[in-house]
Amino acid sequence: MSFISNLAIPAVILIIVLSGFIKGIPVFDVFLEGAKEGAMSAFNVLPVMVGIIAAVSILNASGLITILSNLLTKPLSLIGIPPETIPVLLVRPFSGSASLGLFSQQIKAYGPDSYIGRVLSTIMGSSETVLYTLAIYFGATNAKDTRHAIPASLISSYLGMIAAIYICKVL
Repeated sequence: MSFISNLAIPAVILIIVLSGFIKGIPVFDVFLEGAKEGAMSAFNVLPVMVGIIAAVSILNASGLITILSNLLTKPLSLIGIPPETIPVLLVRPFSGSASLGLFSQQIKAYGPDSYIGRVLSTIMGSSETVLYTLAIYFGATNAKDTRHAIPASLISSYLGMIAAIYICKVL
């Protein structure tokens, strides 16, 4: 099986190059054109990425996540959300790496098979870093009017996280 896996990507590349030659397409020139477009897209997205990374770092260093977690513990526990999940719930829409760090801390503390571990694993597997993703897409397309994209994405992300908590509670 590993022999087939090792040959899969080179085989796909060979098929693409051969089909381009058969159709008379200048394969290398088209590749260079695509590489230029990819580099320009990456360059256009870079300021947005730096801004998001800086904002998340400032939030973590300032202790704001801890303060917000403490403020939200009581009201969210009334609707069945475990207090241990609140930091991940707050950070997940903004930063995948920060939420992964918080997730790892909780998994070490509670274990992967505990209720907290199952809830956090479900949240991490079923949610997206919404603001990061939107920033990348809107930055790459130079979109100026995001209209309802950010609120709708955040609402659906948080509803998905709450659904994950209740599904883990039922199962």
